[in-house]
Amino acid sequence: MNDARWEQYGAAAGLIFVILVVVGALIGGAPPSPDDSVRKVAQYYEDHTAAIKAGAYLTGLGSAAFLWFLGSVWATLRRSDDTRRLATIATGGGIVGLITAVTAFALNAAVALAIDTTGATASVNPKFIYLLSGVIGGMGNFGIAVFVAAVGIAALRTGVFPAALGWASLVIALGWIVAGAGVASTASAFFAIGFIVFLVWVVWVLVISFFLYRPLGTEPAAPAAPSPASTT
Repeated sequence: MNDARWEQYGAAAGLIFVILVVVGALIGGAPPSPDDSVRKVAQYYEDHTAAIKAGAYLTGLGSAAFLWFLGSVWATLRRSDDTRRLATIATGGGIVGLITAVTAFALNAAVALAIDTTGATASVNPKFIYLLSGVIGGMGNFGIAVFVAAVGIAALRTGVFPAALGWASLVIALGWIVAGAGVASTASAFFAIGFIVFLVWVVWVLVISFFLYRPLGTEPAAPAAPSPASTT
């Protein structure tokens, strides 16, 4: 199987990842703000138990698709000697972001599962778990920032992706870093910034997937003009 076919699989994996992770993130409804009361956070878990568990499962499936997508990005960046190091850096950042995101969803799912068990949450502060999941997920922002920035730099150095996408990647990476400040604050502003950056990032994944499916310079050639009829 040639590389082009594998890259198309990687593009499909990127699309599948976006669908699963967006549904998994939104299915639970609007989550509480980090500065909300303990009671409000507990009520969120109680009212959205099934959705939280479903979201965690969908995110787990999405993580498998993301790894496939990430492998295709790595293979694409490694084709040029100038970006082989960046390929490794990007992959490392993506894996760090994935691990922390999956851990954050797992913590929330654990609370949702415990609610179904009588007495399991008697000595558990749900807000502590909620903040813990947010901090762990927020630490992953820095890994995703590295992933996106490395891809952007590679695009600017070699043209593997359009230059405009390279510059946009650097801006998105900066957004992830700003949102990462939420690990040190319960201000709702960082929560909102992180959500906006997340939505922009999934669009970025779709754009990268498009160029994995149809790399630059592979546009079909125009049909040859018919040769003039010979004269006799």
